[in-house]
Amino acid sequence: MGITKESLSDIREEFEEAHQKIDEDSKNDPPTEPFRSHYAARDILQGVQRKLKNLRESLDQGSEAELTVRCILANVLKDIGRISIFTEELSNGELVLKEALELVKDEKETASGVNAHIEVLNQLGILYCNRGSFEESKVILEQAADNYRDVKEMEGFEPLTISDLFGTKDEIEKGKGQLLLEKNHTLTLYYLAQIYGYLEDLVKSAHFCHMTLKRQLDYNDYEHIDWALNSATLSQYYFPKNHLSQSRHLLAAASYMLDRFEEDVIPKETNPAARTEKIENLRHRSADVARCWAKYAIHILATSKERLCEDDPEDGAENPKGDGLSPVKEIDRFIGLEGLSVYEDQIMDEFCLTLEDAKLVMLNGLSWLNKAKEYYTKETEASQYAKIVQDIASLYKHLAFFDDNEDNQCKLYKRCADQLEELDQVLNATYYQTICREIWYELGLTYSKMLDVKLSKLETATASERPSPHALNKINKLCEKSISKFQKFLESYKVPLDTLEIPAGIDEAELQPVLFAYFHIGRLYYKVITPDKKMQLANVQNSFRYYHHFVKSCEENESVGAHFKAEIGVCKEMNTLLPLKIKKLQNELNE
Repeated sequence: MGITKESLSDIREEFEEAHQKIDEDSKNDPPTEPFRSHYAARDILQGVQRKLKNLRESLDQGSEAELTVRCILANVLKDIGRISIFTEELSNGELVLKEALELVKDEKETASGVNAHIEVLNQLGILYCNRGSFEESKVILEQAADNYRDVKEMEGFEPLTISDLFGTKDEIEKGKGQLLLEKNHTLTLYYLAQIYGYLEDLVKSAHFCHMTLKRQLDYNDYEHIDWALNSATLSQYYFPKNHLSQSRHLLAAASYMLDRFEEDVIPKETNPAARTEKIENLRHRSADVARCWAKYAIHILATSKERLCEDDPEDGAENPKGDGLSPVKEIDRFIGLEGLSVYEDQIMDEFCLTLEDAKLVMLNGLSWLNKAKEYYTKETEASQYAKIVQDIASLYKHLAFFDDNEDNQCKLYKRCADQLEELDQVLNATYYQTICREIWYELGLTYSKMLDVKLSKLETATASERPSPHALNKINKLCEKSISKFQKFLESYKVPLDTLEIPAGIDEAELQPVLFAYFHIGRLYYKVITPDKKMQLANVQNSFRYYHHFVKSCEENESVGAHFKAEIGVCKEMNTLLPLKIKKLQNELNE
């Protein structure tokens, strides 16, 4: 016995009604019933499931008609399983998907069964991922990828869609099944990218992510905003590995896609509410891509500084860091995105060697961050706004390294400090404690660097160039500001400034900057310039106190102390010299 188009028409109508509820009606579900349309769709599909099972029992097993009904049933079960995953009923979803897989496991290389087989495997991969079973998910998804590769090698193979299965042979839409197969494989690769990320195999994760982006372009199967965001996010994997050209290409592609959305998609939207939503989404994601560009610029400046600070290896000796700091030029480019060079040429894909190079990179990064601030304002997104301002401060700080002019260096550090001081004024330290700690610590470092520049000018001055009272006051003010910020940082960890005893419960990662603050404060007290002997004595005593507690804390926390070998050596030497200095000042005061 065979089947006719009429025998499946009612089933098809119900199947399409269920998908209408999933794809369209669900958008209007109230927050109090977020799964209402999905539950309704599942009820319909379960009715379809029963009808298909009854129809299948009336057919000759192994016949073409039975195969068709079986593959339709597998698709229905797959959709029921997908709804179960969406509604977080994973156990039920697994049972249904495994039943679907059993129906088509022997048809995975047939035109009728291949798409259903791959789609079921993809859904199982998602399910196991949601459970945290990442290895199991990877195995399932690799089976889907193997299935795709196997049928692609079959000459003249024409896979079918669910619509083709419902219709007659004459109604098959040629090429639609092949497009569906390609889309399903793209999804497999996308899911594999996520899984390898969870498994911390970032090389493979990046590889599959890039393949996904390329295939979405090849088959014109993408949403502009999502594609741009994924491309920009992938760029953040490449530039820390100094694959600067690849990272820049991905960022350029992201910006290109956002511009296409603004110029090609938004003008065609006739619904005012939908148009407003698209414009707002564009503003949001443009700010995110801008921040990714800025991170790229900051990396170039920071790594360029690191490279220039490295000691030149002896002739014939290997660079101890190997080739890891060399930018990689070979890139895997996207095909079909015309005019990307306009976006790429705005910033270099090399490390900076000169002040001029660094200025261009810095100004580019600053431009992107100012654009991001248009969306992330301190009134609406305080924490994100704070991170942007911290990045702006970082740009000024890194640029200062490249400028040999001491006055210019101080101006750049001052701009860095001004940005951070503004944040310190607007953020509530109770609600934004972590960010405020970062700000206080960075301000302490920044004022300390400004102090070093001022002291360097004093040291190089000739005997006839006596420092003015204003210059000396400036030095002392910088010491005071730096000490104040570091102490504010310590107080946020409940460190009592009278005893400097570190409270229990501070983990190792946080203990490092706490101890570094001790080291800096000890150094800063010693740098204060004053003719007043009593003030000199108080400052030296404070310096000794902080140095002493730094060494003591490092010895009590050996794993943390291992990071401060050079500083411990300096402090131990000072702990020997400072008591002598204190005794001398005490004797002078008693005379």
